[in-house]
Amino acid sequence: MSEAPIDVFDFREMRPYSDDELQAAIERMVQEPLLIKMMKWVYPGLRKTEILNMFREVRNIQQFQEEISAPAVKVITQMTTSGVSFTNESDIEPDKAYLFISNHRDIILDSALLNVSLIERGIPTTEIAIGDNLLKLQLVRDIVRCNKNFIVSRDVNAKEMLYYSLRMSNYIRHTISEKKTSIWIAQREGRSKDGDDRTATGLLKMFSLSSKEAPEESLRELNLRPMCVSYEFDPCDLLKTNELMHLKILGKYEKKPGEDFHSMVTGLTGHKGKINICVGKTPEEAFKKMASVNNKNEKFRILSEAIDEEMHRIFHLWPNNYIAFDLLNGTREYKDRYSNIQRIAFVNYIRGHVFKLALSRKKLGLPAENFNATAREILLQMYANPVINKRKLENGIGEDITTIEEHA
Repeated sequence: MSEAPIDVFDFREMRPYSDDELQAAIERMVQEPLLIKMMKWVYPGLRKTEILNMFREVRNIQQFQEEISAPAVKVITQMTTSGVSFTNESDIEPDKAYLFISNHRDIILDSALLNVSLIERGIPTTEIAIGDNLLKLQLVRDIVRCNKNFIVSRDVNAKEMLYYSLRMSNYIRHTISEKKTSIWIAQREGRSKDGDDRTATGLLKMFSLSSKEAPEESLRELNLRPMCVSYEFDPCDLLKTNELMHLKILGKYEKKPGEDFHSMVTGLTGHKGKINICVGKTPEEAFKKMASVNNKNEKFRILSEAIDEEMHRIFHLWPNNYIAFDLLNGTREYKDRYSNIQRIAFVNYIRGHVFKLALSRKKLGLPAENFNATAREILLQMYANPVINKRKLENGIGEDITTIEEHA
């Protein structure tokens, strides 16, 4: 038998930085001109020396998050959103560690907004899973590891994948069970491009690798909680539409160098309108149902469907979502959920995006035939899918939406 490529209990390369490693990381960061440029966008009134002093005065990871990261995220939300609301935040117990499985729309903000909310309530922040494909720049790698991000290895061959998955599973269980620290992880690799949030069963299988218990017991021990983030406007919707159009028309899409970093910046700086974050319930009924079947694949399918249903139930639907559904289907079914002004504004928003794409069509390498109609349909589908998913739930949508809107 060949030797394992990694020690599945050695977390040094993937874990967040410790307090002892922080100073060296900060010294690397302050040497980077890009850091100053980024911070000046957040704090235009600060001089370079003041930014450098701000970083060099930090002594531990908690201070880094509370004095640099959280205030920066707050400024970004003030500049690029119309407000952030949090639903069911009282369900998060301060002394309990959770595995938050989240839908994924924005590379940085999905998890950052959760952590800012936890900081404001005096609750320890989560550790965050981030793919190493996003960490090509050493500056970005340092920033995220100072922010309690742990690294998921993406570019691993099939033979090594089991070992990397087992190490990840061991780390997640160790963090929740022994360190008593919560974890945020996306429900599948990569962001949802089309607004249809689905949990990968492979992710759930990975969680269970670190335990000899039955899958339902293994996963119950991790205090799994679905959560959902909902943006009124997706600042990366134009970029996602381009990718989806390539896949639909050409059957493939190849990322350009630096594209992930561009998506990060666009997600942070682009207009998002209102944002809602909602924490769902532990899928206890699914665990019970899993125990009643013997087939392992079936067990994971039951759980992934339960997580998806909870996410679709708690997803905050904005007027844009209802308008997109009606435009897509040529109906006025949800006309009581939005005003004529909102409908006109969203129609113009979609029209403007289609026009921008059309101007870049040749550069993007896409054919002219049905271009505008395809772009429009993909954009509308992106915003309509959360409505479609919620419609499929047995209990309807009225009560959940009322609850969220009252809270917001």
